[in-house]
Amino acid sequence: MIVKLDLRPESVKNVQPKKTRKMWLLMLCMFLFFICAVSYAWFIMVKDIFFLQDRINTLTYQIDSLNSVKAGLTSELGRLARQEAVYASSLSIMQQELPTIEIFDSIDRGLIKGVTLSGVHLGEDTRAKKIFLRLNGIAGVEDDIVESARKLLLSGTFSVAEVPKITRTEKGAEELEFTLSLSPLTIGEVGKK
Repeated sequence: MIVKLDLRPESVKNVQPKKTRKMWLLMLCMFLFFICAVSYAWFIMVKDIFFLQDRINTLTYQIDSLNSVKAGLTSELGRLARQEAVYASSLSIMQQELPTIEIFDSIDRGLIKGVTLSGVHLGEDTRAKKIFLRLNGIAGVEDDIVESARKLLLSGTFSVAEVPKITRTEKGAEELEFTLSLSPLTIGEVGKK
């Protein structure tokens, strides 16, 4: 058997202990405040996570669309570069070509009255690697040949005009056969002159 003895004085023994409700209430309030603060912080953090995830998805979609646009622009740039190369090649070839219409127009306008052509020959001087145009014709006087050569040079289609051969015909002194050699300019050179 166990006996409990209380050796305290009688005045202390019969006093009821003070209730600590205020302390428990304060602890409960602090606990509830802590729970509310943690819940609010958790809510903000979860909201920010969803916002950031949505933002990441939006930016990923934009990056993918920009990459597809970049691929399209790269292929278009390649196509345009190839087309530019074709145009540059065509322009280079075209600039080396002879302006046939301009040549015949210059010949038509450059020959004065009294000078007639009997033949036109286009050839290439292999030594100088130049193209030449040889005009054979008949004129009444030498001045008409010189004047025609001057007009042909001033037309802007020819760079050099040489009169290497003038002979009198057997028909009489009034007719001179001549051969006029011209160096025609290419299309690229005509535009520069």
